[in-house]
Amino acid sequence: MATVTLKRYTSQSAAQEDLKKHVEGSRLTNLGQALNAAYDGKGKDSGKHTVDGTVVQVLHASAGKAGVSSVTLFYFFQGSEFRLVALGEHASSDRYTIDADLGQEEAPFRRKKTVGPGGE
Repeated sequence: MATVTLKRYTSQSAAQEDLKKHVEGSRLTNLGQALNAAYDGKGKDSGKHTVDGTVVQVLHASAGKAGVSSVTLFYFFQGSEFRLVALGEHASSDRYTIDADLGQEEAPFRRKKTVGPGGE
């Protein structure tokens, strides 16, 4: 099983609307801030990964505080389309717990696993 795009969005508002179903409470604000960072080109390097059979530069954008409330998006852009590889949250300053639903079946961004910025 390979790494695949889990969600595709043509706009930030579409991403916000859909992804808010996967976060709750104070994490909604974190989701908005993480999406702002992604769409503003402020994502951080998560390394090159093969996604959908093509090598792409995966980025991550986070908002919130580890252990309190946070959202981390692992993503890349294909043209203007935002493509989500995984959703997670900070486990520590440089470790992320991947969401049970919006994670990959296998490494590097495996569901329910705690990973570094480049995955497992």
